[in-house]
Amino acid sequence: MFGRLAYRLAAALILTFALFGCTREEGPVADGEGYLNFNFGAQAPEIIIKGTVAAPADMGFALEITGSDGKHNYSVADSRTIPAEGIRMPAGIYDITATSLGSSTSPWGSPAYAGSARVTVKPEQKTTASITCKLANTMVSVDFDESITSAFSSYSLSVDNGGTPLVFSNTAGTQADTAYFAVTGVLNYSIEAISSNGTSYNKGPVAIDNVKAGRHYRFVVSTKEDGTFFLVLLIDGSKMYNVDSEESVMTHTEDISMLEGDSSEHTVSFYSSRGLVSLAICHEDNALELAGLPRWTDLVSSQSISALQAAGFECSAIPMGSTDVHTISFGSFLSRLAIGNYTFKVVLTDKRNLKNEVVFHVSVVPPVESKIDGAKPWANFAVLQGEWVTSYKPEGLRFQYSVDGSGVWTDVSAGIRTDESSRKIAVDIFGLQPGTKYICRTVTDSDIANGKEFPEISFTTDANVPTIPNMSFDAWYKSSDAWYPDESGQVVWDTANPGTASLGVTPTTPEESDVVSGKAVRMESTVAGMLGINKFAAGNIYLGQFGGVTGMGAKLNWGLPFKGRPVAIRGYYKYKPVAIDYAESPYTGLKGQPDWGSIRVFLCDWTSQFVLNTNTGTFLQEDDPSVIAYSGLYFNATNSGYVSFTLPIQYRDNRQPTYIEIACASSRYGDYFTGGKGSVLLIDEFELIYDPATLTEAEREAIGYR
Repeated sequence: MFGRLAYRLAAALILTFALFGCTREEGPVADGEGYLNFNFGAQAPEIIIKGTVAAPADMGFALEITGSDGKHNYSVADSRTIPAEGIRMPAGIYDITATSLGSSTSPWGSPAYAGSARVTVKPEQKTTASITCKLANTMVSVDFDESITSAFSSYSLSVDNGGTPLVFSNTAGTQADTAYFAVTGVLNYSIEAISSNGTSYNKGPVAIDNVKAGRHYRFVVSTKEDGTFFLVLLIDGSKMYNVDSEESVMTHTEDISMLEGDSSEHTVSFYSSRGLVSLAICHEDNALELAGLPRWTDLVSSQSISALQAAGFECSAIPMGSTDVHTISFGSFLSRLAIGNYTFKVVLTDKRNLKNEVVFHVSVVPPVESKIDGAKPWANFAVLQGEWVTSYKPEGLRFQYSVDGSGVWTDVSAGIRTDESSRKIAVDIFGLQPGTKYICRTVTDSDIANGKEFPEISFTTDANVPTIPNMSFDAWYKSSDAWYPDESGQVVWDTANPGTASLGVTPTTPEESDVVSGKAVRMESTVAGMLGINKFAAGNIYLGQFGGVTGMGAKLNWGLPFKGRPVAIRGYYKYKPVAIDYAESPYTGLKGQPDWGSIRVFLCDWTSQFVLNTNTGTFLQEDDPSVIAYSGLYFNATNSGYVSFTLPIQYRDNRQPTYIEIACASSRYGDYFTGGKGSVLLIDEFELIYDPATLTEAEREAIGYR
């Protein structure tokens, strides 16, 4: 059973070719050759007639395959005779035309289909192409309504295309048949009927011009109140509207969903038995005006009708007071519209000044059920964003990605985040390689089955995945009584030791016994001073260099040049706080409360190091405009052993960092000379995380990369 293609506006047969440029197992293939094979699938849209018309499942097609080089051409008389392994041919570009094979000898004909496509056959690669085979002849059917079948003993409508007429008649039993005519550009029709009392009625012949292939011409025959014939011609299932109601205004809506660039036509018919005085097409959409549609066109007064026709509409001027049926085709206009939603209306007015408004909501969608919207690449992962464009969520909606040039696609269906209201989807793909170009897209089961070509976008992952030396904290050296957490000669990490060592105090030292592995960092808050003047000094470690003592404080040159974008920092800490017994403004109120330890991370876009000055109160604030990403971990509980932590780094935007700062302290407010003398913080085995696959969902949400 063939289903309705909701996005099609005209009768069409979708014929899908699966083109395989590859080596078959049965035998060797010369270099640069492949096999061209065909996988025929058919879907026919709903056609508004009595009965169902669809292409037979075993329909054959004559194929003409022409190589772009002019040397390699192939003809296939019947596609059903193609061997299972396909046709062997050199790799290259080919133009294919397909024409259905006729199987009916009836004078009423049978549906014929034709289409074409261009395809590239690649050696040792699979290629898929789609050919849309539209109805190649003209389809005609007739509906005689009850006013005809009950009042007339015999009735018929004769139709021809300039040759032998076909008669739709109750006496011949052909009134519900369907005819298929060769396209000549014209159809002629005439009506004959004999009432039950023997009175004959005739109308015609009447010529219909501009008859095109692929259209369904449906004649609806009824009678008016005075007994005369009333015939409506509906093309491709178009609707008909009138203003014969006694209501002052009637409003109807019609939704049209179509593919971008679809040349299928949509028609609508109008009439008034009391006479039309206006038939206006109007809108208030700037985009429609830019596309060529005038804001107001009246076919009765012929106002702007030439501009309407130039925009692609097929219509003609209407005589004042006309009681005939008038058909407007939107012609090629809709195919010119870009993806988006549009609204315009047709307003009918009759001699009594009664109106009928038909509001058209046109939705132009991509030629596939979904599309990729964007990608946010990082070093080891990316966030893909897409949407579906159908009114329903398609089956099998998912993402695919591939290393550029590999031809191997990876499906991603797990972990997709969906917003039903906006029809948006997103997913994180992990395990990518830094500095690598990828291709990504969205696909659906239906689009794959129909051999659609999917919009693709590319992205390149960040090549920068730097590490920081001595994040294990195993390397230490001593100089002038001060311990330094680096290899000798390196300038990466530093502490406040250079400023306090001369006073006999070293708050930060290597720890060799209470460790996770190797050595650790031991920071103990203490007091340093001279001449009876003491200042609180927290144990600390940071990326940068000690800049010297200034007044009663110190300068610290914060930051390490760094271009990576890690998503988290992982490591271990152990903390034993004491009550805060030293406090200065603005934290004097914290005296007596438990001390706090801290681990902080900053990623910034500095052009040089940040100079922190505890004497002048110059500190790096979390909300500083230079801060691209930040995270902080604060704790005040006593730990009997090391606590493992994973600290997500929260990003504010997509700027590329130039510096990183990691700062740890045994007293959180040590920069303000506030804390508890004797608070001890141990840290060990730090690590920067670039791939969030190992993080929890809550941790990934905290990063803010989505």
